[in-house]
Amino acid sequence: MSMLLAALSMLIALLTAGLGWALLRLQRRVDALHGQLVGDPAAALAPGRVGPVIEIRILNPFDLAVKETPLAGPAAKVAPRMIERIVYSRAAQQIAEQLKAQGVEAQVTTHGA
Repeated sequence: MSMLLAALSMLIALLTAGLGWALLRLQRRVDALHGQLVGDPAAALAPGRVGPVIEIRILNPFDLAVKETPLAGPAAKVAPRMIERIVYSRAAQQIAEQLKAQGVEAQVTTHGA
């Protein structure tokens, strides 16, 4: 009788370990899919590893574009997404350069622009 209980206990322990492992794999997959959904490549590449993130939103991209070049005003009416994309790309480039000049190793990317 004790041999049967020991075998059942071992079977339950193995099933619990297997289910825990499967649950961990599923959670990593959910994290990766969530990262893809929200456009976070770091979450997609390293599921389960969430670290601090700094998010910057430029609230006046068209004003900045017009300061850079007067033709941006009329272009913003025809192709606003293109102007936004250019402004965000330039801002990301400038931020990356400033961080590098200060000795900061950082990955600066734009999402959704």
